[in-house]
Amino acid sequence: MIMDNMELPMNFNAALSKNDTAMEYFSTLTPAHKREIIAHAHSIRSKEEMEKFVSRLDQTLWI
Repeated sequence: MIMDNMELPMNFNAALSKNDTAMEYFSTLTPAHKREIIAHAHSIRSKEEMEKFVSRLDQTLWI
């Protein structure tokens, strides 16, 4: 999936699709904040770490 000219990592997209709260939160962010999150998601290598990251999206200071 591509968002704002940035490709979403597959494991980020999969983790986000399993978490309605995180998906809803992510959809409310500005394009700049989404790019920050996507850039960070590219550095995450394990499924477990990605799921933890996505589950904490609304607890971070992205906005």
